[in-house]
Amino acid sequence: MKIDAHTTQEQLLKLSEQVLRRDLLQSTPLNIKFFLRYLILFLLFPGMVFGYKVGMGITLAFCAALVGILFWGSEAASALAIYSWLSCGFLVQLFVTIGVVRKAWRERELRRSYRPATPGLHHAQRHPQKYPLRWRKSNTEGFLAAHLILQAPRRGIYAVLVTLKNYQGSQLVTQGRQGTSLVHAGGGKGKDFNALVLYRLEPGLHELIWAIPEGQSPVAEVSVLNH
Repeated sequence: MKIDAHTTQEQLLKLSEQVLRRDLLQSTPLNIKFFLRYLILFLLFPGMVFGYKVGMGITLAFCAALVGILFWGSEAASALAIYSWLSCGFLVQLFVTIGVVRKAWRERELRRSYRPATPGLHHAQRHPQKYPLRWRKSNTEGFLAAHLILQAPRRGIYAVLVTLKNYQGSQLVTQGRQGTSLVHAGGGKGKDFNALVLYRLEPGLHELIWAIPEGQSPVAEVSVLNH
């Protein structure tokens, strides 16, 4: 979808909902690649839900008990122990899956809400076009941050394009989850890195912040694509 000054709010809302739906599905069992590792991990090592050290301790204790049962020649008891262990793994997997889906649902609702204006901001840009960004030390250790004070004249969705020139990295963090939908972020060898973000904003001034890992400080610029 091409976004420009003629793109309507209805079109942006539809795109934003598609992005939020995509991100939600990434946190469900439909994302087989993501959930398969958790299925194997918790099914075979259910104690890992308490952390690595505790999980390994529980696993070693179970293995020692199982060896003891087998040593005494009780095959029925060993089979019962193994079935019980796998049943615990299944329950842990179910518990973790429900927790992940609930968290993703709450995240979606937060990103669907409109971000309120921040009082006390100054030097706002109303419709920046290729506005230069400056990188500074971020509050998060190991990151550089750049910000833009944007004036939203009315309640709506604003399509913001952040471009990093000759950026060799692959990560751009959009700080602040409320009202934020990351449509796309990426680049290619010999190409600029572009991130398209949709912001749901209430009227007023807003501080939009982006961060990258330390090590590079590429020339960066930002544009609001729609009116």
